[in-house]
Amino acid sequence: MWFETPIPFHPYNTILKFQVEQDVDRKIDELLRHLSNRGVPVLWIVHPSGRPHDLVDRLRARDLQEFEIAPGMARSLEDLPVAPSLPEGVEIREVRDDADLGVLSEFAAWRWGVPEAYRPHLHDILTRFQVGRTDSKTRMWMAYKDGVPISKVGLYDGPGSAGIYAVATKPEARGLGIATILMVVAMRAAKEMGHKVVVLDSSPLAEKLYQRLGFVTVTNFRLFADEPAYL
Repeated sequence: MWFETPIPFHPYNTILKFQVEQDVDRKIDELLRHLSNRGVPVLWIVHPSGRPHDLVDRLRARDLQEFEIAPGMARSLEDLPVAPSLPEGVEIREVRDDADLGVLSEFAAWRWGVPEAYRPHLHDILTRFQVGRTDSKTRMWMAYKDGVPISKVGLYDGPGSAGIYAVATKPEARGLGIATILMVVAMRAAKEMGHKVVVLDSSPLAEKLYQRLGFVTVTNFRLFADEPAYL
């Protein structure tokens, strides 16, 4: 399972899960050759359920380097914490319409350093997730301070559990507790949907934040790339 886009930067062309037992080397080489022919960098996530068991060795033999271990974390939706009070001038709004989606798109472009020329592609990708539609499985919330977007969080209504993703806060707004507030908002929404468990994958730096919110690390995702990467 992989995705690719016209955006030639990380993380927009990624192998998410590889479970192959036959013709393994041929299939690995086909994927890498395809992305190489497109001239895009390779990001390969070694999923805990990935196969074959020596997949890491096979990727290293092809000069892909491990650059990060992302903790996979989970939390019961019982006994959710109370969200801290909003700082003065801060409001939380769910993404509901095209105007909100435009703000979200620009924020995501900032988060991933997407150049101006590729931002229409990014907006198109977000549109395809149908964020804001009442029948969509994808929901997003953004925090604004004095009308300026400063933080965001996403929630996916998955089978068996809800997934939190796309948590990001601008540097000037860190330390205000905004990420904690958005996390509680997303977890409460997941509980209202009927879920009992919420999951996420963390960066190593954010792991302690999620631990304070009651998440526990249950597995690790190993990230490989063919060029230096920072996620």
